[in-house]
Amino acid sequence: MSVKPKSRAVVEQADQSVQPSDGELAQLIAQGDRNAAGVLVARYQAPVRGFLLKLSGNPDVADDMAQETFLRVLKYAQRYDPQYKMITWLLTIARRLWLNHIRRKDNQTFNTSYEQMFQSTPGPQQLAQRTDQQVRTKELLAEAMTHLTEPQQMVITLFHQQELPVNEVAKVMEMPEGTVKSHLHRARAALRTLLAPQMEKLQS
Repeated sequence: MSVKPKSRAVVEQADQSVQPSDGELAQLIAQGDRNAAGVLVARYQAPVRGFLLKLSGNPDVADDMAQETFLRVLKYAQRYDPQYKMITWLLTIARRLWLNHIRRKDNQTFNTSYEQMFQSTPGPQQLAQRTDQQVRTKELLAEAMTHLTEPQQMVITLFHQQELPVNEVAKVMEMPEGTVKSHLHRARAALRTLLAPQMEKLQS
């Protein structure tokens, strides 16, 4: 009994369904494969840019720094260690670039709104459902965030917005997990203390 060979279309479809791993992409990029570089950028551009936008509050700055992040990754692709997540490595580089940026600008506070810190871009229905109270709440939280230290703000962003587990946050922040938990605890406590009186007034 002969087996009918698969059509070319089926084979191509099967090939397209097999996506290279991050480690494979890094190896190909290190060898100068431009297509692999394009795949990596397409795969992680959104979260990297989103992370930088949460920190800077400036789309132009986020775009420039995201581009610089990927340029660094493409240049040093051979250094990627597959035992770690690619997004962790990318955000580590992005974080270092951001810290260098704010140090050059001598600006240790983030101009970040509640919308940028804790939510993705809202859809039409969400925009329609906003109330004055919700808008004011966001303004209050944005103001409260400026009173946190740089590590506390970074931890809040990575943990709540990027939804990284504590161990991955620790890798990005380059600090022990216990220190990350401490920053997270203190940041939450500080936000509660800062917001409680204002929220009582808002709800009264």
